Amino acid sequence: MEKKRAAMMETAELRKKRAQEKVGVHIPGDIISEILLRLPARILGKFRCVSKSWLSITTNTVFVRANAQHNLITRPSLIIGDRQPYLASANAASVFPIRLQPMETMSENYFVMASCDGLVCARSLQDSQHFISNPLTGQSIALPLDNIYLTCKLGFYFHRSTSKYRLIRFKVPMTHESEVLVVGERSWRSIPVSIPAFFDCECPLELSGKLYWLAHTRRKIICKLPPDIIVIFDEEEEVYSAICPPPTKKLQKYLGGNLVNFNGELGLWVVGLNVTIDLWIMDTFWIKRYSVNYACIHKCPSPFKIKARSRPWILGGAISIRDEELLVHLSTIIAPHSLARWNLKSGACVLQHLVYKSSTFRSTFPYTETLTNPQ
Repeated sequence: MEKKRAAMMETAELRKKRAQEKVGVHIPGDIISEILLRLPARILGKFRCVSKSWLSITTNTVFVRANAQHNLITRPSLIIGDRQPYLASANAASVFPIRLQPMETMSENYFVMASCDGLVCARSLQDSQHFISNPLTGQSIALPLDNIYLTCKLGFYFHRSTSKYRLIRFKVPMTHESEVLVVGERSWRSIPVSIPAFFDCECPLELSGKLYWLAHTRRKIICKLPPDIIVIFDEEEEVYSAICPPPTKKLQKYLGGNLVNFNGELGLWVVGLNVTIDLWIMDTFWIKRYSVNYACIHKCPSPFKIKARSRPWILGGAISIRDEELLVHLSTIIAPHSLARWNLKSGACVLQHLVYKSSTFRSTFPYTETLTNPQ
């Protein structure tokens, strides 16, 4: 009996010792950081309570920024609609309202103006107060009220050398001056625009430390003219430059289009009357890399029928998902809201009909959930 009791005690001690050994396994901090870096922000936020070291890692500004960039590539989404916006995810077949958390004294009715690293800049429709909010964490910060134009083009970007987020704005329709605000400060700083133009897109494309706008050197009056200039703003040097889009003659049947970050390259996709959507890539000079016949949409499963000669698609924003795919927000009279996932190489298209009640859907912003603190 005593031998049996001693054996049981020994077994219990061995189990306890093994458990302690497992707990005591040391994993280097850099490996833990690499593992956490690859997690979705929504899950990552729950791990901050695990230990002080994990809290330190996940609240580090450099780590949060790296996680945001990783999620932009692996879990891209689109914010569709500037009022009552909805979130469309590339990795899920669902579209749901995105709720911003404005300041406590503000109305919940707001107008989305820009997005960057999971932060959304919006304007209250009640008192015109502007704010930046993180929809995932609920954190918000109010912006100064000194004459933020109701009719302005707004850019939102991360300034690498200072690790601060900044806004840049232009009064429309045409301006010779821009203003920059460092988020958290109270005043805007003026920067002359050396290339005055009429900006065509609602918000710029941010790529490799530069902002890109589709623009016109002359104002559109009746017909929809193709853009004849792309204005570039260097975020570090704070200077403007410009390049030409693809040759105008090749965009004669232009109906619409926008700039896109395609695998780290500057891209311009164009929809025309010739029943094609062309993707141009800037590689020293413009190259038409893909041309997709949007009649292929007719073969895609959808709850509505599209006539063969119906009005061509009017396209909203787009994001590059991976190698040769685009996620595009589409709209026509027949199909007001749709989300198309295009494989540009094969021409295959998966179309999802969106059902939501946004009063306006002209704007589309790239987005992904992050833990970025707006303050």
